[in-house]
Amino acid sequence: MRKFVALVGLVLLMGLPAFAQNEYPKAEIFGGFSLLNAEVVWAGRATGYGWQASVAGNFHKNVGIVADFGGQYKKIAGVTGSAYEFGFGPRFSVRGDKATGFVHTLFGAALARGGGYSETAFGMGFGGGVDVNVTDRVAIRIVQVDWFLSKWDLGWDKKTVRFGFGIVFKAGGGS
Repeated sequence: MRKFVALVGLVLLMGLPAFAQNEYPKAEIFGGFSLLNAEVVWAGRATGYGWQASVAGNFHKNVGIVADFGGQYKKIAGVTGSAYEFGFGPRFSVRGDKATGFVHTLFGAALARGGGYSETAFGMGFGGGVDVNVTDRVAIRIVQVDWFLSKWDLGWDKKTVRFGFGIVFKAGGGS
């Protein structure tokens, strides 16, 4: 009987890694540095620097929803300008032991300000990135790239790209 109990215990212990593979964080909070390269109507292409943040809720190991925000700033010809992006949408992730790759689609708004000018536009973002795990609860987002499209009064802007990197905190579940 002892051998049988020991065998059952051994089989159960060997099965634990399979359960651990199904664990994933229920929420991920990201904060970091952002770079936005966009067409400025009166100045041509410009690159602004600032911040980026997001909160993601995961329904499944590979599927979640994300709220993503960014703000970048640039002084051009004596005029300080700012750009902000707000987007919400689905995120699809591929999780490994050492890293997580993801893609997302964001729908929301873009806001541009500078020199007494301010305009808000409909915005969409398509992108993704890679997080490298440091611990079960912390990862480094080595890159996030988003292609942003926005509908301004002058028409569609289809040439805006945002890059980001920073730190990700994971909550709930396991990694």
